Amino acid sequence: YSFMNQQDIIDEIANGSYHALHLLHRNLLNLPGQKIIHHDLAILSMLAMNGPMLASELAEKLSSTRPQMTQFIDRLEKKGAVLRKSDTKDRRQVRVEITNNGRSTLSGYRGMVRSHITEKLEKLEPGQTEHLAQALRQVIEITQKLV
Repeated sequence: YSFMNQQDIIDEIANGSYHALHLLHRNLLNLPGQKIIHHDLAILSMLAMNGPMLASELAEKLSSTRPQMTQFIDRLEKKGAVLRKSDTKDRRQVRVEITNNGRSTLSGYRGMVRSHITEKLEKLEPGQTEHLAQALRQVIEITQKLV
């Protein structure tokens, strides 16, 4: 058995993370011919799961700056996917909420991704699909502890 030192492990995690993200995006999530922006989907997903949120909350959860988040929300608002509404408890605060159009956009994209992933998974050996799902659950569980 070879034992890796701490620096080798850190390098492997860094390199493996970039490589895995690239492969997941390219092979599973990227839909040829679709011009939807990753940040838009992340924001719509977050709002669909959590309900109305402050822009600052979205920025924090999605590791974005507030100015970037403002730009993302502006773009989604122009598309009719989100609305800004004054907070009922503190009118100085503005909450962002997903619209029916935003839900429809999110649902349509998820359906296309599901079909795309189903097609891609046909290339795997028996059992590898379950192994991939389990590995992704483990990566999520472990990386959430790093916050």
